[in-house]
Formats: sequence, C-alpha cells, structure tokens
Amino acid sequence: MKEYREIRVDPRDPLVWEPGVSAAVEALEERGILVHPTSTVYGIGAAVTKELNAEINRLKARRWSRSLIRLAGSVEVLRRETPGAAWDERVDKLAAEFWPGPLTLILDDGSDEGLAVRVDGHPILLVVLGRWRSLMTSTSLNLEGEPPATRRRTVREVLDAMPEPASPTTFLAAGSLPASASSTVVSVRGKATEVIRKGPIDRRRIARCLGETL
Repeated sequence: MKEYREIRVDPRDPLVWEPGVSAAVEALEERGILVHPTSTVYGIGAAVTKELNAEINRLKARRWSRSLIRLAGSVEVLRRETPGAAWDERVDKLAAEFWPGPLTLILDDGSDEGLAVRVDGHPILLVVLGRWRSLMTSTSLNLEGEPPATRRRTVREVLDAMPEPASPTTFLAAGSLPASASSTVVSVRGKATEVIRKGPIDRRRIARCLGETL
C-alpha cells in the first residue's frame, strides 16, 4: 500500500482529538478504509457494505467473503442497526458488564457464521463512532496468519506490505497500544454459551457474569 493518509492523535489529550476524529468520520462517510485503534490492537474497517468488506479481506489476503466484526459507539446503536440479530438476557448481561471493552459477542442472525458485534473501549474510537452514529466493520490489522499490529511502526509495516487499496485509506495513529491479546470472543448463539477465542476477559469472569458454568 503506497499511499495512505496518516493523522497522529495523542490519546492522553482529548483537547487535540478533533482533527483526527473529523478525518476518521470523513473516511467512513466517503466509503474509505479506516485504520484505527481499539482497546486491544489496531484494526482496519469501513462503513458496512459488501464491497468494502471484500476489499478489507483482499488487503489482508484472506477469503473475500469472510465476515467482519460490527463496531458501534453504544448498545443502542447496535440494537437499532442489527434488527435481525437475537438479543437475549445473556447479551444484555454481558453488554452491561463488559462494554465498552474488549469483548466480541457472536449473535444469532440466521446466517451460518452469526453476527460478531462489539462496543469497543478505546476512548478515541468511541468518539469517532459516537459521531458516526452507525456501524463500522472492523478486523485486526495484519496479514492473514500474522500477529495484529499494536504500534505505529508495525502498522506502517503492515500497510506497506498490503496491496494498493481500491478505496482511500486513513490511518488514525494513536501511538502504541498496551500489550494485550485480541478481544475475547463469546458465542451466544442458540442456548449454549461458548468462549470462541481467549482474550483479556477470561472464562471465569464470563461465567460469573452469566451465572453459568462454561
């Protein structure tokens, strides 16, 4: 990826966030690609369209039809924008306990894969999504099989290794992220609750929140 716009933002000083937040929202509005911080690793995402979903998968060198996580700035926006997803008592409990934060939930939406959703806890991303007032797709920033990027330098290396994008790309650079695994992924499809991927929120906390044995 030879060309992309990089905007540095100091996550410790909200008074200087405005240019970066405006640029990120503009990228989403104009159907561009947004490289962004999360509470765990850097992600790459866009407005929710089939074409942009496929483009992000192409950049990551993986199957074009693979679904991406849906991020929102609040539970209310997630509920409004995912009318076909099943929200039950487990989702309500986990959302109240761990959102905003590094927990991705897979909801039943009638598809084979389900719908992965999260209200992430990175403060700058929350402001961006709050202004966007809709859903954004997201996945970790890395080539398929490689570890996700957590530092500005690594993000630049990954972007340089990616092919040329079909859409303009904006990198919201928020410095180095704290060392962390990617978000915990929990499936709440059907009656069974299952931890699909281990992460910052461990199985015991999930089980304790739900009053279940996992």
